[in-house]
Amino acid sequence: MTAQLSQEQLARDIGVAVSTIRRWEKGQAEPTMTVLQMKSFCEAVNQTLDELPQSLLPPAEGEAA
Repeated sequence: MTAQLSQEQLARDIGVAVSTIRRWEKGQAEPTMTVLQMKSFCEAVNQTLDELPQSLLPPAEGEAA
């Protein structure tokens, strides 16, 4: 998924810290957002909720991607 946003722009758009976005991108944390933040995130990345992946964390060893 590519939205052509900087980490700073996305963080500002959805109301989280830039460090939070970095942890999500590195697979160090799973996003936890309010409904309003999730709606803002979907708008920012131009995706519907159904189009988003089920998880942003890498699959555990032995699990399918």
